Amino acid sequence: MNKKAFEVQFNWIFVLIAGAAILLFFTAIVIKQKSVAETSTKATVLKSIEAIVIGAGVSTDTTNIISIPSSDIEIGCNRVSLGIVSKQHENLILFAPSLIKGDKLITQTMPFNVPYRATNFLFITSPQFRYIIIGNNQLARDINKTLPSELKKEFYTSIPEIKNSNNYRIRFIILSDMVEFPKSLAKMPDFDVTAIKINGDLEKGTLEFWQKDGISWQAKGSAPYIGKASLMGAVYADSLDIYNCNMQNAFSRLSLVTRIYIDKTKKLVQKESISSRQIQCNQLYNNGLAQLSSIFSASSAFNHQNVNAISDSAKSLAG
Repeated sequence: MNKKAFEVQFNWIFVLIAGAAILLFFTAIVIKQKSVAETSTKATVLKSIEAIVIGAGVSTDTTNIISIPSSDIEIGCNRVSLGIVSKQHENLILFAPSLIKGDKLITQTMPFNVPYRATNFLFITSPQFRYIIIGNNQLARDINKTLPSELKKEFYTSIPEIKNSNNYRIRFIILSDMVEFPKSLAKMPDFDVTAIKINGDLEKGTLEFWQKDGISWQAKGSAPYIGKASLMGAVYADSLDIYNCNMQNAFSRLSLVTRIYIDKTKKLVQKESISSRQIQCNQLYNNGLAQLSSIFSASSAFNHQNVNAISDSAKSLAG
């Protein structure tokens, strides 16, 4: 090989190496820019959810549909995440599936009254999430009526033939005997099919949480509920852990509000009762204080015993 041919060959090798280096450089830039853009989009979605959470504190009985960039939003105890981007909250009250997919959010707010309003509950889900209500009683009809019409929901008074309509997740709300697991859903991942069996009424009751296990149901535990908002929270939250976390946070708010009512009521009690009317008022105030103190004590922890205690005291306060 002569010198000239060698130089030509070397030049071509140099061009190939340089070209590959330039290509890799710009590819790295594109990948980095894409990553930055995706992170920015996720941060924007998190800010939108944070605004929704803040707004829920001042608005009740509202339902909204909110458009967002297509996302996979993970909901945990006091935490909202989109991939590596996450936001930790303190005492967050957000009842939602553990995974929300799609480019739209359906939000609903409802007051938590026991019997006075302690806080507002925020519910969030996706139009792609499928809810199947089974029951032939007034409570089943109330739940169906309360769930927004924008949801993909189905209401049956008896056990239907369930077909797989390719929703990313399905939740059964059962107000009858526990249904057999539908064979048509056997190929869905276990975590994507859940059920809640409700035993009680709008006042209080017990919730049984279930999850798909192959071709059958697996019990995941039970929890109490108190009031309509608490019940609806269990409909939206597809895991026992998320439900319990939210209810404990709600009980913490209840404790704070009750403490305020106790202090205000104490100021109404007159030390020196000089008339029969003042004596009667003091008796009412003292009875109210006793019930408020009971609620305050029971709101320290979310469990069956405390739910029953709060329910009894709430009835006495309501007269």
